Amino acid sequence: MPKSRPVSCVEHGTPSPRRLGGAEAVVIIVVIAVTAALVALVEMPLHLVLQLLAGAGLTAVLVVGLVTGATTRWMRTALAALLSPAA
Repeated sequence: MPKSRPVSCVEHGTPSPRRLGGAEAVVIIVVIAVTAALVALVEMPLHLVLQLLAGAGLTAVLVVGLVTGATTRWMRTALAALLSPAA
């Protein structure tokens, strides 16, 4: 009787997900610290802080897209999201 091999759900030879580098982790920590400071020390309302972070994030996406030469469809979507009125 042939011996059955266990089936693996993991494909061998595929690259593992990329981990954050030191600079990326520092940026995330600084963003969290600035958010906490704005809410706690300046007593800025949370919804304004979230709007500020969302705007900064969308602006960063737009700048990275321009620098890397992203497709126009992707850039149009990001620009529309950036310019849409706040909810």
